[in-house]
Amino acid sequence: MPTERTQRRLSKVAKPVDKRLYKNYLQKSEEMLDVARYAEDTSKNNAAVASSVHCAINAIDALAVFYFGRRHGGGHEEALDAIRGAFDENEFRDIAKQFSGLIGLKNEAEYQPDLMKGSQASDAVRRASRILSKVRQKLP
Repeated sequence: MPTERTQRRLSKVAKPVDKRLYKNYLQKSEEMLDVARYAEDTSKNNAAVASSVHCAINAIDALAVFYFGRRHGGGHEEALDAIRGAFDENEFRDIAKQFSGLIGLKNEAEYQPDLMKGSQASDAVRRASRILSKVRQKLP
């Protein structure tokens, strides 16, 4: 569980969500991963990266809604605080590493004129898949 200090900070940016709706976020995450894999397979690298990012964001929202009845409403970088208590420290560090790698590509893939490379697309799909797999292990 998040510390009391983290709980207070999260309550300022967290949006309450009925816990039963975690399944919707999980479904969105799974669909985004399917799209990311298709995009990667067809060399649509920008779409693969963007879909991978949204897969991870929805996976984290699914976990936060299931365990804590809310999702993060602030910057994506701080979204991990919403799920800190759902993992042991080693698992959390791994998820944080995967997530920060994806978020690092988000701006470039979605808003900048540069195009994503195949290696970036493959890396993003791998990271998103790993995050979703770990999140699924924590859900019924």
